[in-house]
Amino acid sequence: MKLYTRTQFGNPILRKPARILSEKEILSTNIRAFIKYMTYTLEKRKYGIGLAAPQVGEGIALIIIGLKPTPTRPNIEKLSMIVINPKITKLYGKPTGMWEACISGSELYGKAVRYPKVRLSWLDNKAQKHEKDFEGLVAQVIQHEVDHLNGILFVDRVKDTKTYVTFSEYKKLRKAEIKKLKT
Repeated sequence: MKLYTRTQFGNPILRKPARILSEKEILSTNIRAFIKYMTYTLEKRKYGIGLAAPQVGEGIALIIIGLKPTPTRPNIEKLSMIVINPKITKLYGKPTGMWEACISGSELYGKAVRYPKVRLSWLDNKAQKHEKDFEGLVAQVIQHEVDHLNGILFVDRVKDTKTYVTFSEYKKLRKAEIKKLKT
């Protein structure tokens, strides 16, 4: 099984809009293999909860989402999605700062401004069209990954630069937030 290497901040592919895939491409052996390897990479490298094709060096409009509970997010539901040619068609609620990081940005965390709920239109790996509303963490991940396909990085969405922290400090902050919620 092939493991991809992450593309890091500074690589020009992360600032270029991704190319939309045709139905023929989506159904091709090459894209099917790419999806398989991207999914495997996300799981095995523990790169996070979402991975956009530009983050592994491919400028195509394809995202893999793999949510699962972690020590910093113990209450999230498991979710696996293959998202091709996504479009956020509606944004709901008041945008707010949410903790975020990026596998392309090393150990940097910050509060990116995101909407609490979105409507997403996309194709799956069989080129079937879907449209659905997502909220909470899933909505945040969708916004983050769709931004990657548009050449936008999470640091572009951070309005208060004083929220930047390293991973070790983020873990301390999340642990305190979780403890506070339990009391």
